[in-house]
Amino acid sequence: MAITFSDLHTESGLKSLDQYLSGKSYISGNQLTKDDIKVYAAVLVKPADSFPNASRWYDSVSSHIAPSFPGKAVGVRVDGKGAPVDAAAAKPVCCCWRW
Repeated sequence: MAITFSDLHTESGLKSLDQYLSGKSYISGNQLTKDDIKVYAAVLVKPADSFPNASRWYDSVSSHIAPSFPGKAVGVRVDGKGAPVDAAAAKPVCCCWRW
C-alpha cells in the first residue's frame, strides 16, 4: 500500500504523519527503509512533543543514520519552493547554431 504525505513542514502535515505512525515503528514495516529516509528528509525539524508518534519515529530514524554522518551539522535548510517558470518563456536551448 502506497501512502502519500504532504506539507510535512506544517502542523496539518505533521498531524497526518503522527496519526499514520500510531502503533507503528516505521513508515513501511518493522525496520528502517528508504521510505523512512524519504519522509525524514521532508520533515524540516524534529516534530514537537504534541506529535508523540512522529517525534518518536524522528528520534529513531535520527539514531540510525547519525553514525553514518559523524561530522557536526552547521544548520543547512532546504526550501522546496522554486521560482515559478513561465511556460511561454521556457524555450529549449539549442547548442548547435547553423549559419
